[in-house]
Amino acid sequence: MKVSEQWLREWVDTTADLETIADRLTMLGLEVDSIDAVPGATAGVVIGRVATCEPHPDADKLSVCTVDTGDETAQIVCGAPNVAAGIHVPVATVGTHMPGGMKIKKAKLRGVESRGMLCSAAELGISGEGDGLWLLPATAPVGTPLVDYLGLPDTVLDVDLTPNRGDCLSMRGIAREVAIGLDGVFDERAPVAPRATAASTMKAVIEAPDHCAAYGAQYIEDIDRQASTPLWMAERLRRAGVRVISLPVDIGNYVMLEYGQPMHAFDADKLVGTIRVRLSRAGEQIETLDNETVTLDDDTLVIADDHGPVAMAGMIGGARTAVGDDTRRVLFESACFVPAAVVGRGRRYKIHTDSLHRFERGVDPALPARALARASGLLMDLAGGACGPATIAEGVPVGITDRRIDLAGARVTRLLGQAIDNDTIARVLDGIGCRVETEGAGQWRVTPPSWRYDLAIEADLVEEIARVYGYDRLETERAGVRMPPISAADARQAGFDAGQVLRQRGYSEAITYSFVAPGLHDELTGSAPAGRLDNPISDQMVTMRRTLWAGLLEAWAYNTRRQQTRVRLYEEGLSFVPDATQPIGYDQQAMIAGLLAGSAAPTHWGEIERPVDFFDIRGDVEALFGRLAPRLTFTAARHPALHPGRCARIHLDETPVGWVGQLAPTFARRYKNQTLPYLFEIFVSALPQDVAIRFDTPSDQPQVRRDLALVVPESVTVGQLRTIISGVEAPVLRSVEVFDVFRGQGLEEDHKSIALSLIFQDKESTLSDESVEEMTTAIVAALRCDAGARLRGE
Repeated sequence: MKVSEQWLREWVDTTADLETIADRLTMLGLEVDSIDAVPGATAGVVIGRVATCEPHPDADKLSVCTVDTGDETAQIVCGAPNVAAGIHVPVATVGTHMPGGMKIKKAKLRGVESRGMLCSAAELGISGEGDGLWLLPATAPVGTPLVDYLGLPDTVLDVDLTPNRGDCLSMRGIAREVAIGLDGVFDERAPVAPRATAASTMKAVIEAPDHCAAYGAQYIEDIDRQASTPLWMAERLRRAGVRVISLPVDIGNYVMLEYGQPMHAFDADKLVGTIRVRLSRAGEQIETLDNETVTLDDDTLVIADDHGPVAMAGMIGGARTAVGDDTRRVLFESACFVPAAVVGRGRRYKIHTDSLHRFERGVDPALPARALARASGLLMDLAGGACGPATIAEGVPVGITDRRIDLAGARVTRLLGQAIDNDTIARVLDGIGCRVETEGAGQWRVTPPSWRYDLAIEADLVEEIARVYGYDRLETERAGVRMPPISAADARQAGFDAGQVLRQRGYSEAITYSFVAPGLHDELTGSAPAGRLDNPISDQMVTMRRTLWAGLLEAWAYNTRRQQTRVRLYEEGLSFVPDATQPIGYDQQAMIAGLLAGSAAPTHWGEIERPVDFFDIRGDVEALFGRLAPRLTFTAARHPALHPGRCARIHLDETPVGWVGQLAPTFARRYKNQTLPYLFEIFVSALPQDVAIRFDTPSDQPQVRRDLALVVPESVTVGQLRTIISGVEAPVLRSVEVFDVFRGQGLEEDHKSIALSLIFQDKESTLSDESVEEMTTAIVAALRCDAGARLRGE
């Protein structure tokens, strides 16, 4: 939102300078991106009238003009195609320094003396269009400095607004914030509707009341077709970044900038019958003001007459009813369209307008009548005519005027960390436009204003109090934490945090979009059915993801392109599997996925660098399951996205809970032959929901180690061996680790040798060799019986 300082000070009376205003707006949450002087304030440029214009004797494209600048008549050679006798134009006199750095001097052009320069708007830095001279109105006073004529100097604030503050997309809204922040006097001007002197009117009907809360129309006839937009209005539009088009259109834009109410001007003679606010019919077409023919879907809100759509509601008008040079009768439209009825439609039809920008954020439902009064009054003041009575049709209210929010001073204190006195709270709420009713000591019932769609709950009001009171005035306090002592023998249950486990293992959290590129998604899922968005952000964000790997792989590729080769990422989020039985059409599953790439450890001079492998990521998966890890099995299986020989299905007991493995070689071309990462994806519901925290005193007794070299069939897994060992009565067995796997000479075909290390330790006493041998013998016997194992060398 571009805000002219001159215009702003007409709305709010404050002695603060512009820098202070900008700082305060930023502290109020309306960030001021820049403060820029309005171009055009070039000293030495005056208004001149071209008295005569003759062809240059030696150049076909040049003209020799005599120009009256008030103090003198100067001869100036000009090459503009629109130069002519009688026009009023800006004249840069000799000695003027132009915005581009050029200094105007006396010169001879093809032998003819020239003293000055006739200027285009582009040469003065006012406009990017420079095809011809800037033609000023015939009433522009000759000899007057252009700076004075344009009302310069002026400064423009460029305010960057968050989407919830649509009420500040107007001078009225910004001025209200300045008044609140700087204790200024806000001029809440209420325009007086002109007296209806014409009997004619236009009938308006709302046929889609859930989509349009109010629709107003004001008919004005017999306007002066020669009337043009006055300079003061054109300048204010220019400083707001809006181009001048025609008087009725410019008035609508002016009122939009002033009050925040988008408007549209129809040529009333081109309208046929009744104005209807309705949903479009599938296949209906409309030619818009930018000469594009749009084919409408059946859920687009339109303004239509008896011959069809004349405007896309809240977006853009139609060419058939556009005002032109011969327009004598105008119909102003002012409406309150429900945000949900227009949001997303602009992206669908590739249309973005200032009106749509405001309607998507919510327009004050109390504004339509006020805006009609202001616009019709301006048009009649500038172009004459007579207006008929305003027509206001009402639909279903947007509901924001029915809100009642209970606020407690104690709640304000708790959320902000310090007490705010009751008088300040009441003053802040009143300043932002709320109606405040005292319900008791430190208790209020608050009715938010109609223009604040974002105030719905108590926390919203607390945020407003902090914002206006001043974030910089809130005191910083150290938070105290009371930690009562507990017994070392007590066990406590705590919520399980999978993300914390992975962060402790070197992973960083990623948050990616739930919609992904369809090509990548098909490769990862084997072209499994997936939902498609009707209105995607871009062509690369069309498919609702069934796997979180799509986002993680793109994040990994982004990092590797920036020489970050050691990447560890995880994400918790939802996957969306199409399911017609679900209310939303999807079965949403909470998933956690991880990606591991690069070296296994950070580079260190004392360690040999090696790349990550399957067992590194398997270890991370087992750490995720914590106390449930012994119940996990990893079974070789095939997945369309994973390497056939480095891929496993994860089972918890007998239930499949996820996948782990290296990205398939088919992705090498997509990722330009980089070393492909390892991935896992697990159902969050399969992870432990809590974790037992127990303080345990380490044993001071010596450990006893026994190594077993077992020959087993190739089909036997280490997980099976561990399961068998865990079933043996050996209470002092602390761990079972694999330290060698051998295949080859000396072993039968389809057999392998697995070397296990068994660690025994008692907490109370030193173990005897006899007791350890007894437990080891029992373990070997169980392995022989249940896994067909034998000791190597037997």
